[in-house]
Amino acid sequence: MADRTIHSKFLFQDVKFPIGYCSPVIIADSLKTPENLGNIIRLADNVGAKKVLFVNVNESIRTSKIKKTASSSYNSVDWEFCEITDFLKKIPKDYELVAIETTSDSDNLYKTKLPSKVAFVVGNEITGISDEILEQCRKIVHIPVLGKNTSLNVSHALVLALFEWQRNTLAY
Repeated sequence: MADRTIHSKFLFQDVKFPIGYCSPVIIADSLKTPENLGNIIRLADNVGAKKVLFVNVNESIRTSKIKKTASSSYNSVDWEFCEITDFLKKIPKDYELVAIETTSDSDNLYKTKLPSKVAFVVGNEITGISDEILEQCRKIVHIPVLGKNTSLNVSHALVLALFEWQRNTLAY
């Protein structure tokens, strides 16, 4: 029987980003929960994100909880807090903003062609993405849910969108 006890840090040690891979950017608008910030930093590290921008987030948020949740990714990902007036300047000009939000004009994530140069936007745990940022997005996608609870945790929604983007962008 094969040994299946190989740890992921050994299994994926030789994985390299393919030529032409455009690392995504992540923008999180007005988050309140430090664990969500930590989860997003860790996820950014998983997908090799270019940058994470926390827009309109109170910088006095409990850093210890962010660090604990982000684990080793806390220091290995380029992330920062910024104001709504500055975030667009921090995104490469050729990247498209794609909001992960359920709106009357959003498209099903799984039926949408996502751009290879993408900046995914997620919003506040209660109110979602602010209108000011949503208006800047070129595309809005939603994640179809079938259960009675029709909302997802912000970091869970981002996981689905990033890995759907990765699945469609990379040839495995």
